[in-house]
Amino acid sequence: MLAALRQRRSIAAARAGGAAMEKGDWAEASRLFQYALTLRPERVELQVQHAHALKEMGRTDEALASYARASDSDDGLYHLGLLRVQSGDQPGAVEAWTRLLERTPGHDAALNALSRYGIVHLLTRHARNRLRTQHQEDLTRNIEALSALIGRAQILLQEGVSDYQEIRPSLMLAAPGGDRNVGAQIIVDARSSQPSFVRATLLSLLESTHGQWTAAVVGSSEICDHPVASLANTDSRISFLLDGMKIESASVAAQIYVSAGTVFHAETLAWLIHILSTTPAGACMTDWDFCIANWDEPPQYFDPQLFGVFDLDWLLTTDFPPPLVAVRAGQADLRPRDPEQRRELLANIAVSGGEVAHIPVPLASVSRIPFRAEAARQLGHDAPIWSLEPVGFAPVAGAVAQGSLEIVERMGRPFLTRGPVRDTGEPVRVIIPTRDCADLLEEMVESLLAHADRPDRLRLTIVDNRSQEERTAQLLTRLGERDGTDIVSHDRPFNWSEINNAAAAVASEELLIFANNDVAMLTPRWDRHLRGQLGRPDVGVIGFRLLYPDGSVQHAGMLMGLADGSPAHETGNDVDDIASRFDRVRSVPAVTGAFMGVRREVFNRFGGFDAVRFAIAYNDVDLCLAAREVGLKVLYDPGIELIHHESRTRGFNDNRLKIAWDQGELRSLYEKWGDALRHNPFLSPWWSPNAPFMSIETAKKDRVLNWMTVTRMGRRG
Repeated sequence: MLAALRQRRSIAAARAGGAAMEKGDWAEASRLFQYALTLRPERVELQVQHAHALKEMGRTDEALASYARASDSDDGLYHLGLLRVQSGDQPGAVEAWTRLLERTPGHDAALNALSRYGIVHLLTRHARNRLRTQHQEDLTRNIEALSALIGRAQILLQEGVSDYQEIRPSLMLAAPGGDRNVGAQIIVDARSSQPSFVRATLLSLLESTHGQWTAAVVGSSEICDHPVASLANTDSRISFLLDGMKIESASVAAQIYVSAGTVFHAETLAWLIHILSTTPAGACMTDWDFCIANWDEPPQYFDPQLFGVFDLDWLLTTDFPPPLVAVRAGQADLRPRDPEQRRELLANIAVSGGEVAHIPVPLASVSRIPFRAEAARQLGHDAPIWSLEPVGFAPVAGAVAQGSLEIVERMGRPFLTRGPVRDTGEPVRVIIPTRDCADLLEEMVESLLAHADRPDRLRLTIVDNRSQEERTAQLLTRLGERDGTDIVSHDRPFNWSEINNAAAAVASEELLIFANNDVAMLTPRWDRHLRGQLGRPDVGVIGFRLLYPDGSVQHAGMLMGLADGSPAHETGNDVDDIASRFDRVRSVPAVTGAFMGVRREVFNRFGGFDAVRFAIAYNDVDLCLAAREVGLKVLYDPGIELIHHESRTRGFNDNRLKIAWDQGELRSLYEKWGDALRHNPFLSPWWSPNAPFMSIETAKKDRVLNWMTVTRMGRRG
């Protein structure tokens, strides 16, 4: 009971002391706080308040003593230092604040006071170094915490592709301002279409923000006699022509070719005219989606097709070519073009050296008829459900006719593009660094020879880097007995770049393959296909499709700028892969050196691999970035497949020592290439870096505009 009474009286006295301080009655405040302390001497905050009152009364020595008695608290120690410095005792203040910062390194008031009074230099070197270390650790923790918060926020900003209907308006970027008097001529292919699709296209044009256009609808007599043709009577910009009739040319900046049923966004014409008027591109395409419009609900948009920069190899074999193609006026004759013919038009422009721009905005929509119409009887009329049936189109043949590329058919799989194979006997040099793992090396060499079209024209250089096992020595002796196989000893610390550079320097072949000892070839006549691809003058480096032993994809090219930003393999399960990106030839930012093809002149142009900065990793990425910098393509080609027993020889980066080394080489790569290491021109900027092809980040319009600037719209990457 007595203790409780003392506590209540102490609290009452402290409250009264606080009230006296507010009135400026410092003597009364001092008396009351001193009385409260006699009742509860363990309460250091009362000691601090008493010291405050003494200081205000000018009783400095007593106040200093009172603050000193409260130095077990941060507040008491801080005010002790403050009164000392105000009394002219700078060393005493530094001593107090040093003690405080030893206890609480993040005490901002003490740090700011040291700076404000200009006495930081009085801190001992030991104290300063200890504080710097502590604050660096705090900074690192805070940065990590902030990064985690940013990561969580980015996850919440992602939208699934299934949410596309709701987020589509956020993807529709307005076209930059331009000359609204510049015109466009649209040729609508309605030869195999139906009136409702023609109507959808024309009504969308009437809603365009750019009014300088004409539209020539080319169709059958049924189309030209249908009421839809009366739209030409209501708007002089529209005309209907029977197939075969001449389309009069107009003074325009762009010719646009579409099929009836392709719906234009209001900004489509403005975008197309802007690009063809302000860039050197001879042609232009856009992203697209699919739509259905029932009368009693808003149009439903779905299945967005979002791409990176224009890719000729993808265009030539894709199942669904772009539904809208625009070209600079005079680049093509005025006639209707179906999907295959539009694809051929783009391909011929690209093969002839012209640039094709890509606008990463879904500016065109492929129509589907309303559900009620789909459910109705046809009564003998051929009324397709889709304006362009998404079931696949034949690959283009125009580029083949020019002799620059071949289209290779594969049973049950997508077509491949390939350079023409003119000399099937050109020798190929395969360079294979190895250290023990004789079982893998033997399988690798045997598979290369067994699947080759011309094994007699394969030259192998096997570089033995300090193997220890007797089985390896026996295997190397046996392999060395084969004509065309060289066994080279490299008795130095492992440096993948140095090993391959040295082997390439003493070889004479023009076609080089750099290969790991833990791959096994699966593709018959692989060397013939390789000769065709490396014969393409626009290609610098080629990587191939690597599979895990269970058949899933280990490497399908690399992606940049994902997750933490470091280069990453495209990987995944390959069960339903027939129409996927994993099974098409396409341009990529980089490919792996586990099985990499390159022409000698390209390799020598960059001085080979960088053996100083990249002894173990990122040497392959570095070479790919160098090739792309001078305008050469880096291709991923699934036409050659191998099993990859990943990192069986060197192991994974699974401990602190290896990860620290890897981070050092990655730092060197970033220092050399900067933001090019983060930029992925072959991936739509709308895809989330944490879940590409699955999630869209609608809040990143600035990133999209920057992507368009960096890729210069027309550049092919």
